[in-house]
Amino acid sequence: MRRNRGRPVILPSLVDSPADQTRPFFSIEYIDTVFGQSNGLAKKVWFMSILAVTPSALDQYTRSTLIAKGSAVKITQIRNATMLIHSGDNVILVDPMLAPKAAIPSLKYVTTKRQRNPLVELPEITASMLKTVTHCLITHCQKGHFDHLDRSATKWLRDNEIPVYCSRRDESFLAGKGLDVHALDADHRNQFLTGSIDLIPCVHGEGLMGKLMAHGYGYVITLADEPSLYITGDTILTEDVRHCIQSVQPQWIVLPAGGARFDIGAEIIMGLDEALQVGALSKGQVIANHLESLDHCPVTREQLRAQVKLRQWQSRFHVPDDGETIVLHA
Repeated sequence: MRRNRGRPVILPSLVDSPADQTRPFFSIEYIDTVFGQSNGLAKKVWFMSILAVTPSALDQYTRSTLIAKGSAVKITQIRNATMLIHSGDNVILVDPMLAPKAAIPSLKYVTTKRQRNPLVELPEITASMLKTVTHCLITHCQKGHFDHLDRSATKWLRDNEIPVYCSRRDESFLAGKGLDVHALDADHRNQFLTGSIDLIPCVHGEGLMGKLMAHGYGYVITLADEPSLYITGDTILTEDVRHCIQSVQPQWIVLPAGGARFDIGAEIIMGLDEALQVGALSKGQVIANHLESLDHCPVTREQLRAQVKLRQWQSRFHVPDDGETIVLHA
């Protein structure tokens, strides 16, 4: 669920905290000291207030750490399609674009409003979060798809010897960059961590533009004792995607909702309308990303949230800010 960032809360004073200052103020030991061993209601109120605390009182990384204490699996939205999946001791980096703001040329060519990409910086929590990464998943990366694997991310993955999982189609391309590549087959279920990954084809646009694009795969990730997760990858809403949603009914879906399009042709990923169609098809929870980071993605968070609110989907259709962590409940 989204956190209320604008509502201030009153926290127990750190000045009046126990003498043993080595214990963090959000630890179980500290909470027991302040509220007593048996005051369960007060502890719940305290914990929930921590999750709603404003950035001026507690930074994003600390809030994400607190969330991590209370759930087995979470997603942290980093920027665009880049996110982290926290699963027990494993932290999976998905489609990393780590370049600083404006480091990459515009993706629009016949307009007076060209902007260099990315449009925004990485959130402040990124450096700390990257230190926890154990694996990487790439949905697609060829034909100039820097927004899913850029030079900065390639170097970081290589320097840190992170195992990189990708489709068989991208195996040799990524191996040529010196990465530790583990290929996934599209024609059968693949073992992954404590469970499996199934690959679902993406259609990254149709017509002339579609012929020029690299079409990747989405991933249905099923891990032991955790909710199922479908990362659609960069795709429009196809029959394959519809079939996956309706037949598998993943408990969580992450989809691109930015409506990316070049100077000619139609959308090459889902936009506002198709993202909402997924919301109607799914019986589970939806997370929208690929928003407000690239100059060819016109859909805004405000537009999408307005439509979600109109449909009263606020409890099941999430539009996270960069740096925000969402707990994935079953």
